Amino acid sequence: MTRPEPARTRDRVRTTRVGRTIAADPTSTALLLAGPTAIDLWPGLRRTGERDGRVLVETAWTSVGALSAGQVRALPPRRTPTAYVTLFETTGPGIPPATGTLTLSYAPAAGDGLVNTRAVLELTVDGDELAASGVSDLRVRALSKGFLDNLAGAAEARNRAA
Repeated sequence: MTRPEPARTRDRVRTTRVGRTIAADPTSTALLLAGPTAIDLWPGLRRTGERDGRVLVETAWTSVGALSAGQVRALPPRRTPTAYVTLFETTGPGIPPATGTLTLSYAPAAGDGLVNTRAVLELTVDGDELAASGVSDLRVRALSKGFLDNLAGAAEARNRAA
């Protein structure tokens, strides 16, 4: 008698959480995420079009570096009593299916009286899908950190220009 294959469990889910402080206020930072231009902040993604409310992208995230296509759907930032929250998901053969949450909240000022943002990005990916795509956990972490670095650069440049 053969044993049935075990059902997928939460153990196979990979969650990556990265954070950083941004020297700009959460409201202006959230405005950068209100349109498809937020996709441009992801390292290694290039927008190629739009279909049914999803942004079509091309990426070289796989371990072999071959270009492949995927889709990203991002909701506009939602205001909560303490933060701005953006939800998004990825699908397609070029990107491991993932769901994500980006939370932008007020951070203590550094003594200069200016408002800062605490940005926390959390990505959840099925471990089997991640392994099949050739994208490592370390690569997901590096891409997530790169996204926050790019968001910080754009928000801080906009803050200085204002």
